[in-house]
Amino acid sequence: MKRRTRVIQISGFKGLLAALFVISCLAAGFIAFPSIVAMHLWNYIAGLVSIPVINIWQGAMLWAIVAISGFILNDRNKYLTSFSSNKKLDEEQIKKILDNVKLKSQINNMILKSEIKSVDEKETSEKNKEKENV
Repeated sequence: MKRRTRVIQISGFKGLLAALFVISCLAAGFIAFPSIVAMHLWNYIAGLVSIPVINIWQGAMLWAIVAISGFILNDRNKYLTSFSSNKKLDEEQIKKILDNVKLKSQINNMILKSEIKSVDEKETSEKNKEKENV
């Protein structure tokens, strides 16, 4: 694999305008145009079926979902995606997991109750102070 650094040099106002032109063309070609196409396709289907129509921003999100999904599914070497089922758990492992969930739930309830109690105590003490000051 070649490891050569490529440098793009932007010099002066003309180079800045050229860079802005290239960036705007890339944005129009890879973001705006596919977003508009996705929006029009969706709205065409929406006319046939009773579903709501979308605007350009929602078309951009639809295009992003399609593009990212396609990118992840087509490049199997770089991304770890799996569509297989996990190994089945034993009864003992399931009981351990459920016991852990119950324990964590009880701990969360205790913490929540103590926080509510401390807030209630704080409110009652503030009300008592207000009554004494009146």
